[in-house]
Amino acid sequence: MKNIYIILFCLILCNSSCSEDEAYLETDYPQENIFAPAQGAMDEESLLRREFFNATGVYLLFNDTLTTYTVTSLAGESVVVNEVFNPGYSMTSSSSGNKFEFNYYDDIELQKFASDFVKEEILPKIPKEMHPFSFLLTNSMLVSKKEYGYYSEPELTNFYNGLQGTAVALGDLSILNENERKSLASDLLKNLIIAQIDKIPAAEFEKFYNYSNEYYDIYPWNVPNPYQSVGLLMTYADDWLVTFNTAKYDLRAYIEEVFAMSEEEFRTKYAEYPICIEKMEELIKVLGSYGIVVYE
Repeated sequence: MKNIYIILFCLILCNSSCSEDEAYLETDYPQENIFAPAQGAMDEESLLRREFFNATGVYLLFNDTLTTYTVTSLAGESVVVNEVFNPGYSMTSSSSGNKFEFNYYDDIELQKFASDFVKEEILPKIPKEMHPFSFLLTNSMLVSKKEYGYYSEPELTNFYNGLQGTAVALGDLSILNENERKSLASDLLKNLIIAQIDKIPAAEFEKFYNYSNEYYDIYPWNVPNPYQSVGLLMTYADDWLVTFNTAKYDLRAYIEEVFAMSEEEFRTKYAEYPICIEKMEELIKVLGSYGIVVYE
């Protein structure tokens, strides 16, 4: 499957890195795997990235420039082409419209801390089916969202998932204490699971959905109040951009809630609403069947 992705990326990625005039080139597109270190490269970063892939099957990036090469246009001019990791890339569009700015790790030791963190504390806790194609690990990340033809002010974010892979801003892991590392790992796991939850067949969540099924996709004012009395959480209830009482956002809300607190805290918070506790238990059961351990 990874080979298929690589071929498709190599054929289509030029849409995001070439101008219209540059699309007509005499030279064949390079066939090397642009997500892997250059063949024969023995510098510390390349060795680290190669070892990470051999151990996990996931490509590791520390820079959004995947490769740079020169081609000759039909006019005989040399054209430099930069192939760039695009978090918003999809098979039907080369960009989500958002702009990204990355602050890279400029020290090999920080790169090792970041790669070890993902390799040891993240990937073993989710099934391989949920592993991203690649990880772009950065110190920090800014995103400017395109809305109504305009870009918003850049905002710090620590996670963005796309077809090419997952961009993550982990900061300086060497200065975090154990509790801070656990919190960061929990947040990253939550985001990865939400982003990849469709890898688990919807039928697996049938019992979870059945608890609140009759209140999905109806007008919010027809949902009994408090919403928790019928198993719906308040996580997205005030978000006017989404319909909170859908199966999608019901499941997402519970995933966010179970990762935000301990099991004891969840049971205490929803003690008055047994249906919420039963749905939590069913969610934990389904995730556990796929090797995802939320409460140890």
